[in-house]
Amino acid sequence: MLPPEYNITDPFIHNVSTLDYITFFKLSTDSVIHFLKRFYVVRPNYKIPWTFFEDLLTLKITWSEVILIFVLSFLWTILRYWITDIIVKPKIKSCNLSPLNSHKLPESIWKCLYYINSFGFLCYVTLWSGRYNYFYQPISLWEGWQDMSGQKVYWDVYFIYFTQGSYYIHSIYATIYMDIWRKDSFLMIIHHFVALTLITLSYGSGHLLEGAFVLFLHDNTDLLLEITKICFYLQKRENGDYYPILHFIGNLAFIAFAVFWFIFRLYWYPLKLLYTTVYAGVYLGPQDSPFFPILGFMLVVVLFMNIYWFNFIIRMIIRVCTTGEEPEDNREFDTASVIGVSRKELEIMVREGKINKNGKIKKD
Repeated sequence: MLPPEYNITDPFIHNVSTLDYITFFKLSTDSVIHFLKRFYVVRPNYKIPWTFFEDLLTLKITWSEVILIFVLSFLWTILRYWITDIIVKPKIKSCNLSPLNSHKLPESIWKCLYYINSFGFLCYVTLWSGRYNYFYQPISLWEGWQDMSGQKVYWDVYFIYFTQGSYYIHSIYATIYMDIWRKDSFLMIIHHFVALTLITLSYGSGHLLEGAFVLFLHDNTDLLLEITKICFYLQKRENGDYYPILHFIGNLAFIAFAVFWFIFRLYWYPLKLLYTTVYAGVYLGPQDSPFFPILGFMLVVVLFMNIYWFNFIIRMIIRVCTTGEEPEDNREFDTASVIGVSRKELEIMVREGKINKNGKIKKD
């Protein structure tokens, strides 16, 4: 591959910890235009889509790694079935919850357990391990490419890639066959495929730290969402018991969820991660890196997905502020606004077994 056009210390390179939106838009626009002008100069024989398929053969991924990923994804699925069916569901029966909340709680508990561990480890690697500085100095991601030696990566990032990659494969299956079906479930499946493609291409092309950074900026909000839902599922019982502490914790988690979504996914993600990839990567990465265009495009797609999902959060905040109702996942198909039945009717349908495990109405 051709070496970078610029050195990381060159005055031309805009090197800051976090950009502002206006500067990010300007720099990114200039870098994309520059990249497009340069692309067929450094790769004059590139033909869509044939050259891309040829490039796939250059990915540094072994068959043993592929097999390991699928074995781990199978183990994730087995582990989820075991935790939900053997541990969670029997415990739920003793909580005296409504049938509808009993139906939805196992999914949230499973996801909460996963994200507690995944985000905790990502925090350790990104902020506390002392091995990487890309959160505080995003452009440092390209230091290893200055002499074309590549990024210096330790075992912890490989561990992140194999656990997260296998989990996303499991999640594609889980979204279809295990999770409550929601308005954005098709988009969620697309998201899982995008994430899995990003993980695969970044791993095989040596851009592992960018992938670890993306995961760090996203897993925290998933954790807070599940904590919010768990608290609201558990606060009211069928016998009339009510636990205000869970209501309080749920509200705090929901506020934190909205704030963290904006900070991590709509502020730091574009102004740190996209800044160092879409802008800096054009000048500081290999000029003819085969997967730079598709990786950059998919990272931008993730940003638009984050913006799309943020509209659900804003709608939820508006509804809570104007009606005084509790936060509720307004993506779900089991709400009156979507299928036209009341919550009481839904409870009856769950009791009568008319709602399947994905939250869809069974057909007679």
